[in-house]
Parts: sequence; structure tokens; C-alpha cells
Amino acid sequence: MIRPTRGAFLALLLSASGVSLLASCAESGHPAAPLPDAGEPPSPEASVPVVEQCQKGAWCRVELPEARVSLNGIWGSGPSDVWIVGTPAIVHHWNGSRFESSRIETNQSLFGIWGSGKDDVWAFSTTHSMWHAVPDAGWSRSNGTVGMLDGGGYPPAISAMWGPNATDLWAVGPSTEFGVRLLPSVYHSEGWRNGEPDWQPSHTGDPSASGAPALEKITFNAVCGSSDTRVWIAGNGGKMRYSSGWRGEATTWSPLNSHTSRDLFALWCSPDGDVWTAGEGGVIRRITRSEDGYVASEIETPTTRSLRGLWGAAADDIWAVGDAGTILHWDGKAWSVPEAPLGATQDNLFAIWGASKDELWIAGRNVLLHNGSAPIRGKSL
Repeated sequence: MIRPTRGAFLALLLSASGVSLLASCAESGHPAAPLPDAGEPPSPEASVPVVEQCQKGAWCRVELPEARVSLNGIWGSGPSDVWIVGTPAIVHHWNGSRFESSRIETNQSLFGIWGSGKDDVWAFSTTHSMWHAVPDAGWSRSNGTVGMLDGGGYPPAISAMWGPNATDLWAVGPSTEFGVRLLPSVYHSEGWRNGEPDWQPSHTGDPSASGAPALEKITFNAVCGSSDTRVWIAGNGGKMRYSSGWRGEATTWSPLNSHTSRDLFALWCSPDGDVWTAGEGGVIRRITRSEDGYVASEIETPTTRSLRGLWGAAADDIWAVGDAGTILHWDGKAWSVPEAPLGATQDNLFAIWGASKDELWIAGRNVLLHNGSAPIRGKSL
């Protein structure tokens, strides 16, 4: 077990009361020397660094404790329970008034984080290793033989996770091989049990002669669930699949033509039933129901940068983030570049999550952006 501690973020960010943590260590017991031609020595308060705090309801660049860091994933159960993970193996937890920071004991990057609720949080990495957190118990690591696949080999790196509850979880990742054996890139779990996720592979191809779905060599990068209980996955080469849910070996997946061969990196399932996917070269597709099932429509975007994260508060309030600081917004009619936080960074952005339309987080390389009412130290944009 690795218990989280209040790390560097706690020393940098304000408490809910708004009192600066820097004030007490800026005082000096010696009299201040007069400045040249100043006449009077500066008051003790003049030597206290000015603490800049994000304005409520405005986009803000949060001050980070490390100069070089990649924040790869965000997930939260609400505005007072937000998790952010990245490289090098860092975990930041926002509890509504301050950050609690910790490092997981590994040399691996943390690709992302997901939870079914505040009592069930998963962090995933570049190998079969995973970490699971419950309140007041810290992080426990899974890398035992329980997670091995029949015939040998572990599930590949996990790129994304999603589930409707703690006992119905999906994970996707790259298509890899164990020796000469092709490994699945889609997995299901019935929850964290006895220190392991106990992944079960789910093949996404057409049924073979035996009636079981065939294994496809496809890297999947994103997964989400829609209001009609469908599970959606998207990946390289524009490949998309959807399923009616876990049925064990009888689980089947249907292909959807995305009308693109570009790699797809992100998915968001709208409460109204629409599904959005985004990826390489600024491509965005909107999937809607039709008489024949589902259809993907091309939606114009004002960028050719790759998009890597999607999140929405409503069908007419959706955000996309991506390379070179790209941030787009959908208002129900068109995608546009919003005035704020325009120009917040030129670094790549990897993830976006929101507790509501008024409480948003964006993470990327050397940058964490926030828009909300939380008392956070940073620079308003």
C-alpha cells in the first residue's frame, strides 16, 4: 500500500480559507535595510510574495510544483473529488479546497485514471500493472498471475477505461503480441477482487465457424457508454465498434464505418444518445441513430491538429482538446475556437473532464487548466 501524502501541490495552493501558505516563511527576524534614496525602509509586508489566485468563473493556468511533467488523465466523481495522473508516476487529488499529491512507486508512466465512484478509483499504466484506491487505504498494485490470460501473457498497456458501475468495467489498449500469439486489445472486468482486476478478453471480430467472435489486430484508444446501454470503442485506422454489453464469451461487437482512416483517440457519449469521436488531423465524427442502426457524420472543425480528449456537459456544450494547445467548443451548431482559454499553452493537451458546465479541468504536457469556483493558486487567463 502506498498512502497519499500532501505533496508539492499542497505547498503551492491555497487552503479553502484563502490564507497563503507562503506568508509565514517570507518573514524575517532582521530589520529591513533601507533602499537607496528610498528614505524609509520597506514594511515587512512588502517582502511577502504576492499570491495570485484564480478568479472564480474564469479560465486559469494552475501553478504546477514541477517544471517538467506530463499530465495524461483526469477523472472525478464531483467538483470536490478530482484525480489527475501523469508522468513521472504522479497522482494529484483535488478535494475541493486543496491538492493532495503522491507518487506511485513505479518507473512507468500513468496513462490515465477512471473510477466508478469516489470509493473505487483505478489508475492504469504502460504495462499490465494497475493501481486501485479506496478511501483511507492508499493505492494497491496489481501485477500478479491472476491477471494473466489463458495461454500466457498479460493484457497490454491500457489506454482508456470506462464502466457503468464498479462491477462492469471495460478497458482498451494497443494490439500486441506475446511471442507469436496475438493478444486482445479489449477487456472486461467485474471489478477489483482479491487485489486483481481479473481481466477477461473480448474479441471484436465477426463470429468464426465455431460461433465465437474472432480476434482482430486493432489498437483501440477510447471507450465510453451511451444512454441506450451501448458500449463504444474507437481506435487506429478509424476503426469503431459497439456492443450491447458484456455477455461473457457470447459478447459480440458490431462495426461502424467512421468514414475516415485517421486514428481516433477520444470518445464522448452524450446523454441524448449521440456519440462523438475525435482524433488525428482534427477529425471529428458524430454518431447518431438511423433507420439502419447508426451512422457517422463528418463535422467540420477549425483545426488540423490531432484531438486527444473529449468531454461534454450537454449535447450543445462539448469540448475537445489536443496537440499544440488546441481547445475547441461545440455549441450545438458548430465547432469553434473559444476566446478563453485561447493561447493558454502551446503544449499538447491530453485530457479534459468536468463536474459540470461551470467546473472544467484540462491537462497536458507541463500544463493544468481549470475553470470553476475552487480557490486554486494560478494565473487567470
